[in-house]
Amino acid sequence: MYSLFRKEIKTFLGSLIGYLAVLVFLLVSSLFLWVFPGNYNIPDSGYATLEPFFSLAPWLYLFLVPAITMRFFADENRSGTMEILLTRPIADFKLVLAKFLAGMVLVLFSLFPTLLYFLSVYLLGNPIGSIDVGATWGSFFGLFFLATIYVAIGIFASSLTDNQIVSFILAMALSFIFYLGFEFVASSEIPYVFQQVLMWFSINEHFLSASRGVIDLQDVVYFLGMTFLFLYLTSMLIRKGKFNQRKTRLQLTSVVIILLIVFFTSTNFLFRIDLTLDKRYSLSPVSMQITSEIKEPVFIEFFLEGELEPGLKKLQREVFEKIAVLNAYSDKPIRLKITDPYRSRSAEERDSLIETLYQEGIQPTSFRHQTDEGVSTKLIFPGAIISMGDREVAVNFLKYNQDFSHEYNFNHSVESVEFELVNAFQKLTRTKKSTVAFLEGHGEFDRYQVLDFATALSADFEVARVNTETLGKYADNFDILIVAGPEKPFEEADKFVIDQYIMNGGKVVWLIDPVKVDVDSLSRGFRTFAFPRDINLGDQLFKYGARLNYELLQDVECAQIAVNTAPPGVAAKYTLHPWYYSPLLTPGDDHPLSRNLNRVFTEYVSSMDTTSGNPELKKSVILTTSPYARRVKSPSSVSLQNIDNPPARELFNTPFIPVGVLIEGTFTSLYQNRMVEKLGFSSADVLGKSKPTKMVIFADAGMIANKVNYSGASPQIQRLGYDRVANRTWGNKEFLMNTVFYLNDDRGIMQLRNRTLKMRLLDPVKLREEKSSWQWLNVLLPMLIMAVFGILYNLVRKYQNTRS
Repeated sequence: MYSLFRKEIKTFLGSLIGYLAVLVFLLVSSLFLWVFPGNYNIPDSGYATLEPFFSLAPWLYLFLVPAITMRFFADENRSGTMEILLTRPIADFKLVLAKFLAGMVLVLFSLFPTLLYFLSVYLLGNPIGSIDVGATWGSFFGLFFLATIYVAIGIFASSLTDNQIVSFILAMALSFIFYLGFEFVASSEIPYVFQQVLMWFSINEHFLSASRGVIDLQDVVYFLGMTFLFLYLTSMLIRKGKFNQRKTRLQLTSVVIILLIVFFTSTNFLFRIDLTLDKRYSLSPVSMQITSEIKEPVFIEFFLEGELEPGLKKLQREVFEKIAVLNAYSDKPIRLKITDPYRSRSAEERDSLIETLYQEGIQPTSFRHQTDEGVSTKLIFPGAIISMGDREVAVNFLKYNQDFSHEYNFNHSVESVEFELVNAFQKLTRTKKSTVAFLEGHGEFDRYQVLDFATALSADFEVARVNTETLGKYADNFDILIVAGPEKPFEEADKFVIDQYIMNGGKVVWLIDPVKVDVDSLSRGFRTFAFPRDINLGDQLFKYGARLNYELLQDVECAQIAVNTAPPGVAAKYTLHPWYYSPLLTPGDDHPLSRNLNRVFTEYVSSMDTTSGNPELKKSVILTTSPYARRVKSPSSVSLQNIDNPPARELFNTPFIPVGVLIEGTFTSLYQNRMVEKLGFSSADVLGKSKPTKMVIFADAGMIANKVNYSGASPQIQRLGYDRVANRTWGNKEFLMNTVFYLNDDRGIMQLRNRTLKMRLLDPVKLREEKSSWQWLNVLLPMLIMAVFGILYNLVRKYQNTRS
C-alpha cells in the first residue's frame, strides 16, 4: 500500500497537469474571494469570516478533485499495468484504499496555500484576530470530509474507464448529482417522505452544518459511509468478472443493507459539537424542550431570498441553520419553503403576494443593489409565516434600531433568530391565552388612550378592563394587571385587593406619574407648574422595593418641540428646539426584557430608587435616562423660556437615572400582621408572603398612552410612541410588549433575547488604505508558493535521478 501510495504522490507532483489543476483552483478561488464583486467577496462583505470560501469550495472541488483522481485507475487500465497490480499480494480494497489516501493527501496539498486566506482575514480583523478561529478550523474539518466523498467518487469513476477525460467528466457529473442533484429533485412536488430521503443523500445537506463549524454525528456517518460505499464498489469493479459473481453481489447487497441500517440508526442519535467560539449554533435547554413538545408538523415559508447584501445573507444562513437544528430536536417535521416574492411571477401575482405579506404582518425593508441598468431599489421581506394545523403566526427576523449601525442591527437580528422561532412555536402550541387586565376606577387612562397598545396585546392575550371589586372576586382570571396613569388616591381596600392579588402570584405593571404637570396650561401660555401628586401608593410600592421621587427629569438626549417664534401679527413661523422635559429613555442592555430595543419617547418623567430590606427580591433597572441628565425637584415651574435660556450644560451631570425597574421574587404583603377587618376583610385570610412573582414599576405613565383626538365623530387614535415633530415612531410599543411578555414568561423563553454574538468585522480603515495590497497578496502568493514548490521538487527529483 505504501509503495502504491508513494507512486501516486510522485506521479502527480511530477506532472504539469497536476500543478495546472491546483493553480487554476487557487486562482479562481482567490479572484472570487478577493477581487470579483459578489456574494463571495470577503472585503466587500465587511465580515471577518471565511464563510464565503467554504460556500465556494464545494463548487471548485467539482473540478479539482476529478482532475486529481482521473488518472488513478484510468491510466492503469490504459497502460496495461492493472493486471500487474492485481497480481500483487494485496487485497483489492487495500489497493483502492492506497489510491484513496494518496488522493486525500493531494487534496490537502492543494488546500494548504489557502491558509493564507485565513491569515489575511485574521490580520484584517477589527480588532486583529476577531475571526472565529474555532468555527474556521471546524469548517476546514468539514471541507476535509467533503473531499473524502469527492475523492471516493473520483476513484470510482476512474475505475470504469481507461480514458482520463471520460473519468474526469464522469466524476464531475456524479459529484454534482450527489452534491445538488438529489436536493433539486427533492425541491419538486413529490411526497414528503421521498423529499426527506433524497435530501438525506444530498452532500450539500450534510456539508452546510460542517461549513459553519458544527460537527454533527449524522453528517460524519454520512460522509464516512458514502465514502466507504464508493471505495467498496470500486474494489468490486477493478477485477474483471468479479462483479458478475453471485458471492460478490451478495456481499455488496449485505454492505448496502448494513450501511442503510447505520444511516437510519444515526438519525435517531443527536450529537453535535459546536466549534464556534460563541456557541452560536447550540440550542438552549428551553428551546429543546419547547421544540420536543410540538405535536403537529410545522410549515415555515421564508421570504428572504434573491440577491442580498452580506448582512442579510448572514441572517438568511442563520435562519436556515436554526431551523435545521430545531427540526433535529422535534418529534414532528419542521418543513421549510423558501419563497422569493419577485421570482417567476406576473406583476399582478407579485403585487397580490406583497399585499398579503403586509396584511400578515411581515415588515419589508428597502434594499438597493447594482444592476446592468444602474442602481435598483426593491422591497425585501426578511420574515416568515409559520403555520401549524390551522394556526399561523408571522415572524420578522430583521431588527432595526435607528440609533445603531447596520452591522449592529444585523448582528442583533442574528442573535434573535432562536428567540423568534421558539416564541412562534410556543404561540402555535398554546391552548389558552393569558389575560391582561387594565385597572380602572382611579382616573386611569381610558380605553382610547391605551387603544394602540391594547390592540397589539390582543394578538397574544385576552384584554380586559377591571375595577378592584372584580379583581378581588375573580383574581385567578387575570394573569397580569396594568395600573396605567391613576390620578385619584387609592382607598386602603383597593390597595389590599391589589396586594393580595400579588401575594397569590399575580403580576403587575405600575405606570405612575409622581408629579403632575398641567400640559394644557403650557399649551395656552409659556409657563405652568409641576406639583407632587400623592395617590396613596407610596407605602405599598416602598414595601415592594421601590420609591418614586417627586421630581422631574431633564435630559440632553430628548425630543424636539416646535415653537412659533414669529412676532404677534405675523404669519406663524415654527422652529425646532430641544425640549429637555421630553427625555428619550434608554432600555437597559443587560437584561433580556429590554436588550437591543429602540429608545422610549416620554414627557415629564420622574425618577425612582430601589429599596433594600427584602433579600428574596431581585431588582433590575430596565429603563434609564442618558448619561447627561439632571433632576428638578417639585414643586417647580415648567416654562417654554427654557428654550431661549436653557440650563447650563454642566448641570446635566447625572448619568443613567432609573425610570423603570423590574422586581422579581417573593414579596412581603403591606398588610402582614395588620388588622384588615375595618376594610371589610378577615385578617385570617391575609397572605403575608407571595408566591414567586414579578412586577415592573415605571415613574412615568405617559409612555403607554397614545394621543387621542376627541373632536370628531369618533376618537382619532395616534400611534403609540409617535413623535409628531420628528415624524417617527419610537420604541414604546415594543418595549411595553416585551415587558408584558417577560412577566407572562414562566418558561424562560425571554432569556433567549439575552444571547450575545460577538461582532466580527474587518477593519474598514485597513481595507480602504490597503485593499489592493491584500488582493495582490492573496491572488499571487498562493500560486507562487505552489509554483516554487513544483520547481524545487522537480529539480531535486531530477538531481536524484541523475545521481542514481
